[in-house]
Amino acid sequence: MIAIIAIVMIGIMMFVLMRNKAHPVIAFSILPILAGIVLVFTVGINGPKGEILSIGDQIGVVIEKWAAGGVKTTMSNATLFIFSIMYFGMMSDAGMFDPIVHGLTKISGSDPVKVYLTTCLIALVSQADGATATTYLVTIPAMLPLFKKLKLNVLSMLCLIGVTTGNWNMVPWGGTIIRTATTVTNLGTPATPNGLWVKILPTELLGMVLALALAVWFGMLDRKRLTKEYGPDYFKNIALDGPQIDQETDELKRPNLLAFNLILTIAVIVSMVVTKVPAYLAFMLGTGIGAFMNYRGLALQTKVLENHASTAIGTASTFLCAGVFLGIFKDSGMTLALANLILGILPHALLIHAGRIIGILGSVVGLVFSPDLYYYSLLPVVGEVVKAVGGSPEKVGLAMLIGENIGVPISPCVPTTFLAIGLAGVQLKDHILYSVKYDLLVSLIMVVFAMMMGVA
Repeated sequence: MIAIIAIVMIGIMMFVLMRNKAHPVIAFSILPILAGIVLVFTVGINGPKGEILSIGDQIGVVIEKWAAGGVKTTMSNATLFIFSIMYFGMMSDAGMFDPIVHGLTKISGSDPVKVYLTTCLIALVSQADGATATTYLVTIPAMLPLFKKLKLNVLSMLCLIGVTTGNWNMVPWGGTIIRTATTVTNLGTPATPNGLWVKILPTELLGMVLALALAVWFGMLDRKRLTKEYGPDYFKNIALDGPQIDQETDELKRPNLLAFNLILTIAVIVSMVVTKVPAYLAFMLGTGIGAFMNYRGLALQTKVLENHASTAIGTASTFLCAGVFLGIFKDSGMTLALANLILGILPHALLIHAGRIIGILGSVVGLVFSPDLYYYSLLPVVGEVVKAVGGSPEKVGLAMLIGENIGVPISPCVPTTFLAIGLAGVQLKDHILYSVKYDLLVSLIMVVFAMMMGVA
């Protein structure tokens, strides 16, 4: 019954989100609470010591413990989203990215293929620390103005960055491979992040080749589309045009503070990566200092901050409400029930391949499983099933690691997904619908290759 409630809730949620029937804030906040209440009246919730609770107390558990607990876990990330989006929006207004765009234009010209390849390489370098948030905060603000100037597909940009970061996140210091090693060890097969990484490295290198191939493919698609729409001379002419700046935007430019803004931005990112300063606090301070130094006077500061407040608040509120979904989905037992149901559907002959199947479908499975739920709830269940029929928990872990990492950039259960769409100014449903087909294809190729290498 718990699994059925979970499926109905997720089904309704995906329907209303993908068909634009409701805002994500509404879907993520109301539907999980309704599902929790249905669970109360159909299955019931016992107290911490197994005691029987009244209906009112059970509903209180759903709202006060599960839902509110989920929101608490997302609070710091929501604050990060508000101030990081406002910070980079303000820096864009001040013109900090103009020289970067001009420099990238000189490197790539107006050739879409070279622009996408440059995007891929920037994301690859930025992901070296294993922090996806850093990659988004560096790559998207730097490349978005160039994409808009050339009228390239922003959804393709996000998909490419997602595949690059997801693939390169499988490094020994990445959180997902650490979770995998922990769970595989608990299943009775000792594993370390370094050991798993050595085995999966050839597959990871293949993933980078696939990311570069995607860059070329997206570039060719945009070149064909824009040539058809604007004529064969479009890219030749666009390279000669200066940036299109209206009078209001021009008034906000601060070219004389370019050096200061660059130093401030570097300081914010470095403090976030190499110190213990919380990321949200780094961007909060950066926003305050940047607004004060670039724009003097309350009226102008208010205007600049309000230019990006709606996007920032909208992104943060969506993620706070997603915390309601995550809290209820995890603490109610829906996660484990759904995992058992997924395995129960598979024919017995396919159980030994369960990890590979879920790995290939990791982009879809990740839509309803956060990384913690995926590695600490789903992976142990799959690992035990495969182990019972003679399979290797380590191979299960590596196969599922591949699929989850490639699909994680489109998952509404992951904080950085909302950061990415907020910075890029796109809708969650558009991001998912556009990227999922490419993510599934990349996952399929990588898992099959890992199987051929004998590691999955």
